[in-house]
Amino acid sequence: MPFFIPFAVGGLVLTALGLGVKRVLEEGEPATPEEARVRAARERHREALAALKAARLRVRDGVTAWSELQSRAHAEGVVPFRALLERLERWEYAREDEVLEPDAREALRALPLDPPPRATLRPWPLLGAGAETPPALAPVLKWLDRGWLDEDAPPVVVDGASLFEAAAPWALTAPGTAQAARVLALDEAAGALAHATRFLGVLHAKLETRTTRVAGVYGRASAQLTYLDPTSFEEDGPEPRERLRRLAALMGEVAVLLRAPVLTPDGRLAPEPPESPGDEAAPRT
Repeated sequence: MPFFIPFAVGGLVLTALGLGVKRVLEEGEPATPEEARVRAARERHREALAALKAARLRVRDGVTAWSELQSRAHAEGVVPFRALLERLERWEYAREDEVLEPDAREALRALPLDPPPRATLRPWPLLGAGAETPPALAPVLKWLDRGWLDEDAPPVVVDGASLFEAAAPWALTAPGTAQAARVLALDEAAGALAHATRFLGVLHAKLETRTTRVAGVYGRASAQLTYLDPTSFEEDGPEPRERLRRLAALMGEVAVLLRAPVLTPDGRLAPEPPESPGDEAAPRT
């Protein structure tokens, strides 16, 4: 029968270890130095669990912020820009391959035009717009969203650390075990939790960086998109073509960033796409 570790409500006490934890909480002062070391190890483990919970919540908030921007940039930027390019091509005023770099053109074509089902959006912030969840990564995404660990479910592994085993080490439920072994097991589990916490810290920083970067590029792209009217190409003047060139450079970078994963399919940190020279040169209108 599965049991749960409710990070969402603050720790192990409620259900994870049952009466074993209750007995620990009711103990008085340790009678021996060995018991004191076990209690100190439990406290270190508890603090590691609390730090992991806080890190997960920060990542969840970062995913939410990036997801909202990702969805807005897709619906209000990429889709109208694709429609604009299609109109210009039909009217023979401009061609896609004339204004877009190959990687930007590939990213734009890969992004769906229709709004995706809500369930499909879940992996997009971490795996890139249009991506589907690899089975191996599904437990991690579910845990990041909900914060529950289930003994009988597929393991949640964060950068090599198995969270269920680290959150509920056998030492906590084995009072008859030698105290030195209990201390060692608790500290090893706390170390695994700390390793996962550090990984989540870097992941959160990457999400913030991606959100800030796309907000800047998309803000300039949306301004260019607002001022570019397809009918202005009828006079064949240089100004609309120059605006289209700048818009394509910005929107192409937006598409690349929307598609770029933050995590790889095996749950590692993905490299950040390089800065675009065209982005640096683009006017900040």
